[in-house]
Formats: sequence, C-alpha cells, structure tokens
Amino acid sequence: MSAMMFLLFVVLSISEYALAVPKASIPQGALEGSYKRSYFGRTFSAFEGIPYAKPPVGDLRFAPPEPADGWEGVLKADKMYMCEQYIPYPIVEGIQGQEDCLYLNVYVPREEIDGNENLDVVVHIHGGAFMIGAPVIMAGPEMVMDKDFIFVNFNYRLNIMGFLSTEDDVVSGNNGLKDQTMALQWIKDNIKYFGGNPASVTLTGLSAGGASVHLHYLSPLSKGLFHRGWAQSGTALSPWAITERPLDKAKRLARYFNCDISSSQIMVDCLRKVDAKTLLMSLKAMAVYLNTVPITPFGPSVEKGSNNTFLPDLPYRLLKEGKINDVPLIVSNTKDEAVFPIGIMVALDLLDDLDKKWNILGAYMMDCHDTVYKKQWKEVTTKIKQHFLQGKPFTSDIPVTLKLFSERLWFLDTEKTLRLQSKVAKSPVYFYLYKYMMKLPSMFPGSKIGVGHGDDSRLFLKMFLSPDSFEPEDEKMMKLFLDFVATYAKTGVPTFKNTTWLPIQPESEELDVLSIYSPERVQMEKYNELADVQFWNNLPIRENENAI
Repeated sequence: MSAMMFLLFVVLSISEYALAVPKASIPQGALEGSYKRSYFGRTFSAFEGIPYAKPPVGDLRFAPPEPADGWEGVLKADKMYMCEQYIPYPIVEGIQGQEDCLYLNVYVPREEIDGNENLDVVVHIHGGAFMIGAPVIMAGPEMVMDKDFIFVNFNYRLNIMGFLSTEDDVVSGNNGLKDQTMALQWIKDNIKYFGGNPASVTLTGLSAGGASVHLHYLSPLSKGLFHRGWAQSGTALSPWAITERPLDKAKRLARYFNCDISSSQIMVDCLRKVDAKTLLMSLKAMAVYLNTVPITPFGPSVEKGSNNTFLPDLPYRLLKEGKINDVPLIVSNTKDEAVFPIGIMVALDLLDDLDKKWNILGAYMMDCHDTVYKKQWKEVTTKIKQHFLQGKPFTSDIPVTLKLFSERLWFLDTEKTLRLQSKVAKSPVYFYLYKYMMKLPSMFPGSKIGVGHGDDSRLFLKMFLSPDSFEPEDEKMMKLFLDFVATYAKTGVPTFKNTTWLPIQPESEELDVLSIYSPERVQMEKYNELADVQFWNNLPIRENENAI
C-alpha cells in the first residue's frame, strides 16, 4: 500500500469512528444515541430524550399521562429536556424548561448495545421539592457509568403542571407521580432492548425524589415495577411530601387568573387556556417569603374520585395497615440536612430577619401552616424556638438552629418511617446517616456549616457545581458509594466498606444506624431516636398519626 493510500485509509477510519453512534431498536422505533466519557474515562452509550408519554399539552395538561407514540425513521436521542418550572432563586430567577417534557434517558456502560446482557438497572428520580429540578442538572451519569449497570433518569411534571388537584375526578392529582409510574412501566417493557434486566430494577431518589421512591412503595400503580429502593433525604411521611387542601390552592390559583370556580371542570378548562409561563409565574405571587416559602404549594396529595389512584389514602395509614409494595428499602439522611435552607439564609444574612418574623413565618418554614390551626401558629412556633434555643435568636447557635430544622423537616419522620415499615414489611429496611464533610465546592451557599442536604448524592451523581475531578479523599468516598450502589442493585443486600450493615429490628427500641464518618471510618451504631419524638408529637400538628 502506498503512503498516500495508507494516509487515506487512516483518515477514512478516523472519520468513520468519529461519526459512529450507539444504536438501539425498541418497539417505538429506531434510536441513535451518542458516546460519552465516564469519570474514570470509560466510553459509554447515552440515549437521551426518549419519549415515554405523549406531550402533556393542550387537553392533556393536568391529565394523567398517556403512552408515547412511535416514530418513523430514526430518532436522534441526544437531547436533554427539562419540565417547565419557575426558578425562585436570585441570579437564575425565572422560567426554565418546556411543557412538552416527558422524556427519559438511558445510559449503558458499553459502546455497543447487546440486548442479551441482562444488566441490573438503576433508576433515579430527581429532587426539587416537587417544584423544580431535572436530570440534566441533578442526576448526571458520568460517575455511575464506571459500574456495570444500566442507569435511567427521567423528567416528570412538576409544580402546578404535575400536582394540581381538584379533589374529584376532573383532576384527581398526582399526575407527576403517575408520570413516574409510566416511566417505570416503559423501563419494564423496553430496558431489555438496551441489555437491561427488567426483573432487577433499583429505584433511587433524592429529597422529593426520595419521598417519591417511598410513595411508590405505597402505590397500587407501582406494584411490580421495581425490586428494591433507596430513599435519600425524604420519605412519604416527610411534612413537605404531602400537600393538604389541594382544592383550596387550585381555587386560589384560578382566582389569580379570574377563572370561574363554580365547578371543577369550568375552572380547569380556564386554567388550560393560560399560557404556561404566565401560569408558573403566579407561584411568585403565592409565596409568602423569598419566593420559595411555602416549600411545596403543589405536591403529592391523597386522591379522591379517581379510578386510576396513585395514592388512595394518607401515607401513614397505608404504612400502618401494611399496604405496601414489599421489597427491600434503604432510607438515608445527612447529618445536617437543614444546611438547605439555613446555609442559604446564613450566606444572605437573613436569620435576623427570620427571627423578627418568626411568629408569622415560622409555621410556613416548619411546613405546618396547613396542619396547625392558624390561631395556634404563634403558640407552636414559640414552643419550638423555646425548646431548642431557649428563646435566643437563631444566630446565637447555628448548630442548634440546624438541629431544629433538620428534626422537623427530616429526622422525625425518617424515624417514623423506619419503625413503621420495618414492622409491616417482610423485606429488610436499612438506614444510614452520612456525616462526612466533603472537600468539593459547595452546592448551596453557606453549606460548610455542616454536612448538608444532598451531599451524599453528589458522590455518585453529577450535579450542578460538581467538579470535573474530586479531591483524593472525596474520590475515595465516591468509590465506596459506587460500590455500594452496584452491590445493592445486584443483590438487594447493601454493604458499605465491608461493614456488616444491619437492618432495622422492628421490636427493638434502638435503631441500627450505619454511620458514615469518612472513607476510613464507617460503622454500625445504636440510636435511641433521631429526633425528640415526644416533643414534636405533643405539638398540635395534624400530620401522620395525628391526622388519622
């Protein structure tokens, strides 16, 4: 071969490789994805932007999802989507995303797709208080693709679009959760074409995603769609996981747009005609503080008048009665969950302002404004502050302020979840408490005041502000998390740094807790309680057992 012919052969070969893309074929049609690189340099296949439901626009706005249609030709699966949302934070405040957003992303740790591999499948549900968020900013695959399992994430409708409810059969509610169920059904039906095992699906989620994971344990619609789960920093019993009086909130929204509220159908027909961006900007007018409080004005709710019910009753009652999808469950928290929002308030110097307005704003910040009678707001907020801070300002003791908010918004109901589920489930229930202060840049302003909300999730998912490379100690912890996820996905039995991880014992007064202090120090510990249960239960808050 002449030098010229050899050079031409090399150029053509390089060009052909550069143009190569991973391909797959599913019943909906043919797919062409793209190649990406994992954290440690592995080439993996990415299929992004696969429709799993019809666009929820027009008459399908506020309606349960319908299966997506197929397509002619080849779908270029290389586009990320974000469901339309109002971002309330300074600098990035505004509307982002699009109403047509029900797409999922499949990541395969291979360059060629083999439909016979039967790889385990890990599915992640992003967080964001059911109001904001998307896989593109909260659940990147780069780190998990260094392990041998298929990873799937997806969008689901948020805020008004996903969780409006008229408390009857017009809009029964929970369409965002029904989106999640349809995505799980799509995975069950189609993941085999990517080399995945539909009989080995591990469901994971952070914050609202964690609460979503746990809600799937309680939903008749989700039975058989997953085989083990991991709820990070959120359960179905969390105070912000269930929206009370959703019809009142729907009517308030309708009045904002001068819609007739004489019947649910007339009201919803009017709201369907409002431009999506205009509709979402109304959330700013509905907030009482910093555009973000209440935390979840539109979220999951108990359904009424529906034949397609995702959540038929209060989560506490369903758990108490053992009406669960009985598969292994891991629940987890970080040591100082309330770094979000307290770290942000510290960074913005707003704790003094909160002190001055506590009797007004406290019920909203504690997410009990709908579960405490308004005439008792001041009594309840005063008792809370007195119990933890003896009436002193929040700035006087930041660790105690963190403890106050962490107990109320996370730990109290984590403990209730662990104790209830371990009693009614045949499958094991595990818990870890993450205490490692990472070196990587902060996700939230002020987060160096503690081990904050979502810090553990950043060790296996690419999130906003994640670095391209970790500090050595953080990288060690990342590898431990990746090993833990891969082992749990394969066996249903979690291990962490070769520590024997004991499940919660239903008849024991003590909780078996896996405490993660550092890559070198991981150990089982006994906790009598995660929060001051007696104090919180004695307050007149009509939630969980007090709501039945």
